[in-house]
Amino acid sequence: MVRLVAAALVIFGMSGCTADPPPVAAAPAERPRPVMASAPSASAPRAIVVTGPVTVEEQLDVVALRSGVIVAMPVDVDSEVEKDQVMARLDARQLEADRATAEHKAESVDADLKNWESELQVKEADLRRAEAMHKAGISTQEAYDHSIYEVTASKYEVERQRGDELSAKDNVRSIDLELEKTQIVAPFRGVVSQRYVRQGQYVTVGEKLFRVVGRSSLEVRFTLPAEDARLLRRGDVVTVSATADFSESTPASVTHLSPVIDPGSGTIEVVATVKDRLPGLIPGTIASIRIAGAR
Repeated sequence: MVRLVAAALVIFGMSGCTADPPPVAAAPAERPRPVMASAPSASAPRAIVVTGPVTVEEQLDVVALRSGVIVAMPVDVDSEVEKDQVMARLDARQLEADRATAEHKAESVDADLKNWESELQVKEADLRRAEAMHKAGISTQEAYDHSIYEVTASKYEVERQRGDELSAKDNVRSIDLELEKTQIVAPFRGVVSQRYVRQGQYVTVGEKLFRVVGRSSLEVRFTLPAEDARLLRRGDVVTVSATADFSESTPASVTHLSPVIDPGSGTIEVVATVKDRLPGLIPGTIASIRIAGAR
């Protein structure tokens, strides 16, 4: 047994004295693991960009309130107008003649009224005299009753004439209102953006004549999906631009949020008032609106 152990030690020593150790295989290089992008946090704010038309609160199509021929048109497109400034006139000669006739009729009725009021005063004086004579036993009861009847009839006639006078004056006022309708006036201060008719044209009731755009602040109208309704409240500020890249922008304050959701589209309507006017941000254009983030 001792010999076997000694032989093993001799063999082990001889192997340890070799010049070159046996080669060791290199471990394979570890491949880089792909880095997964982290998902955004559910609470992180997000921005939404929508589009909507630019409008103004004071924007109105002025229509004809009566039929007639346009005989004058002192304004045109791009003309600045003041409130109640005349923009066009219709032919009013027939109405002017009718008014003169109605005014003469009113004056005649007024004269008749004064005549009957004077007649009533005479009848009342006769009644007082007849009453005194009846009390003195000078006149009969029939004569006294006749005087009472005369006074009563005169009072009714005076009331009738007063009604006729009011009717005649109302007729004059009615014609005056029709005369006012022959003058098409600006509803507010602004600029004429469109003209639909020309001088000499016959227009009918309700026909559009001009479009007037006021000087009030610009507004943007847009819609949001129902699930994003919580993003905005009245008074919040959004960013508005005439271009999609928001190279130039202006803040706008939310002034209106629809209280109901449109069942057809599942959206709500939002209106915001623009603070500053930008080049290209004019009524009728489509603006880009950016909502900063969720609450």
